[in-house]
Amino acid sequence: MTLQDLQSVLFKIYLNPGYRLAHRMDPGSFAVHMGLSGANAELVRNLSPGEADEFAEGLKAKQLGSLASHMPTTWKWLHAERPEILHEFQEGRTYSRLAEWGGLAKQLVEFVRECHDFYEGVPRALSDVAQLEFLLMAARREQEIRSGRTPGSAPDPDRFSWESLYWKLPHTSLAHFSVDAFAILLGKKKMVDEREPTWVVIAPSASRRMPVILRITEAAYSLLTEMNEPSTARHLHEYASEQGLNVSVKALEALLGSLVKSRVVGSHHLKENDVDA
Repeated sequence: MTLQDLQSVLFKIYLNPGYRLAHRMDPGSFAVHMGLSGANAELVRNLSPGEADEFAEGLKAKQLGSLASHMPTTWKWLHAERPEILHEFQEGRTYSRLAEWGGLAKQLVEFVRECHDFYEGVPRALSDVAQLEFLLMAARREQEIRSGRTPGSAPDPDRFSWESLYWKLPHTSLAHFSVDAFAILLGKKKMVDEREPTWVVIAPSASRRMPVILRITEAAYSLLTEMNEPSTARHLHEYASEQGLNVSVKALEALLGSLVKSRVVGSHHLKENDVDA
């Protein structure tokens, strides 16, 4: 077995309680079952339960520390107000070095969303804030990936025709919150269920600073959901009319121009005579 294979077995012991228990019960049989031999098998057989537990706690603490830094408002509220819930989350997760990026954060968002139904005193606002922090985390991650690339020139939002195409870019996220999650995140409001519906769009920033964060109307949110596939301006205006959205031609043109300029949506502009040709 290669060194990489040995490392894989060790990480299974460190990060998975089931593997750790199997190793603790019979280290020799465990090494054979995992296909180890020679010096590699000897190393695993001599690994004490205490060493395995200590290393496992260290790896878990590192992953949880990263999660706490990316979702600080959610984490701090749970730590201060409901530490027993946070402890349940920590102990109930399976930690993996091969997990997809953001996997643990996604688990926390889902866990918090379910907490309101199973625990008294957990505000729904907490799940909104957790979702917001995750979306910001994802946008910053995309900015890091793009950091080595040369940013393209800013798109021109002024060109417009009914046949121009608009679509939501892959890393643009839409969210609807029952509370003002941004105000809670900024410390301007408390974590309580004061009903204040908000609609937002979040996308990576070309400047590599804070992600693009736009507070939008419910009508704009509805139009953006229609842009999962390329849609013409004409279709979007017809869709707005069908849905009873109060969006004038002038307002639609201004909205699309602003979204393009902010790099929230992509566009392909056509002149009317290009279509006629």
